[in-house]
Amino acid sequence: MSQTYDYIIVGAGTAGPIVASRLSEDPHISVLLLEAGGENTNDISRAPGAFFKVWGTDYDWKYETEPQKGLNNRKIYSPRGHVVGGSSAINVGFWMRGTKEDYDFWEQQGAKGWNYEKALEMFQKIEDTDKGPTRYRGKGGKVHLEDSAYPSTEFVHKMLDAFKEAGFGSIGDFQAENSYQADIVQKDYINRVRHTPADSYLSEEVRKRPNLKIQPDTFVRKVLFKGNRAVGVEVEYKGKIQQITANAEVILSAGTFNTAQILKLSGVGPKQELEKQGIPVVADVPGVGENLNDHLMVYPRVLSPVSIPDTHFDPTSDEAIAQWRKERTGPACYFPGPAAGLVSSDGTRTGPDFEVILQYVPSANGSEKEFAGAGTIAEKSGYSFAVILMTPKSRGNVLLASADPHDKPHINPNYFGNPDDMKRFIRGVRYALQLTKTRALVPYTEKVHPAVDSSDAELEAFIRSEASTVFHPVGTARIGDLTKDPMAVVDSHLRVRGVEGLRVADASIMPQVTRGHTMAPVTYIGEMAAQIIRSEKH
Repeated sequence: MSQTYDYIIVGAGTAGPIVASRLSEDPHISVLLLEAGGENTNDISRAPGAFFKVWGTDYDWKYETEPQKGLNNRKIYSPRGHVVGGSSAINVGFWMRGTKEDYDFWEQQGAKGWNYEKALEMFQKIEDTDKGPTRYRGKGGKVHLEDSAYPSTEFVHKMLDAFKEAGFGSIGDFQAENSYQADIVQKDYINRVRHTPADSYLSEEVRKRPNLKIQPDTFVRKVLFKGNRAVGVEVEYKGKIQQITANAEVILSAGTFNTAQILKLSGVGPKQELEKQGIPVVADVPGVGENLNDHLMVYPRVLSPVSIPDTHFDPTSDEAIAQWRKERTGPACYFPGPAAGLVSSDGTRTGPDFEVILQYVPSANGSEKEFAGAGTIAEKSGYSFAVILMTPKSRGNVLLASADPHDKPHINPNYFGNPDDMKRFIRGVRYALQLTKTRALVPYTEKVHPAVDSSDAELEAFIRSEASTVFHPVGTARIGDLTKDPMAVVDSHLRVRGVEGLRVADASIMPQVTRGHTMAPVTYIGEMAAQIIRSEKH
């Protein structure tokens, strides 16, 4: 293979393929896209209800956090995509972009030009949804979106009715002008088959470009520097350590954990940490690996006194997967949380602070402890809410375990490190439990865990013992004004502080996790990165 390219992009997850696709539209430049994992050949990863069967396989980096003091010292499993398509190849697939407040906040933090109006402009270009074209939604873009599939039961609409009845907001598109709404969530699927941003941007036609090389199964050890200029990468490929040269730039799109790790292994990071690991310092950048923040969720669960039709099934059974493969129908098409809404739990309407995913459950099996004395649990169905604190104040970090690139980094999100997060989470869970008292859901409500009248102490114990991640880590190379913010890692053109020829384009640049899910904003970051680079080149 050629050992010299104009641009080397590290990571073929969500943003990397977009940057590679857009830059290679210019036939006069050469682009290399590297991915540690392989091509996405396992079709189960594309099944809406069975995708998580690939967690813990070679498709997954298999990360877990350090013991979390705020979660009863539990380690939290954090699957990350180790495959072309990245985490968007193994996630639920929700397309929830975040709100006006999120994108305007980025600009307020010094990311000039990264505001809501710019985001709307880019999402018009990105999206292909039947909700568009409008000022707020796109039509004819690269990423096809369709409503989540769900069983024929009307119960999903009962949950939406409850959202409205409780006064949380209306039923409609939460990506439109009013974000305080609930709706069936759209996903990046085509006819109930996952079609990731990587699939969209790396079509067969794009892959045939002579100036674009996509190389999976290539482990990037570090970025190479000449002085303070990035000049290439060191990789492991087919059992050998090799060096590949970048004439123009190296772009890191390896994700929140891996980008921070690669930067540090390359000598770009907090000087004290690098020296401790014996890594020569290229640039003392104290913000690398800091500002890690993530969404937490917890599931209040409800046992139903009546059967909820068409929800007793196993989406991961051999029969369900065979039916999906043959007909694109049946249980493997269904993720049990097809709808969600954004809420303001304090009524201030200064931006939603909670997301509530509205879920039926195939059965109450596994909830015997919570619903003791409720009869034959396995025969009963029910519903639940995933209650998500969307604006956490807690911040953690990603630290090197050693100078060995194969040693997984120490991941510490520091959940509930800021005590205000717990106070707000208790309020949010209590708020969500009001849904069980609505006329729409009372007929389906027998027992609730935790109880609606739980004390603050009981809700706190419930949260600490059961809360887990929504898999939205961001922030370890955050964007900002480098002249005013010493902890900002990249400027508004995504250039890394203290060095030349190196940019970051992935979730790690977000100053704060968005009020939604992270795949859509990372797609926006990829498009912005390509636009910025191409504008500078010309």
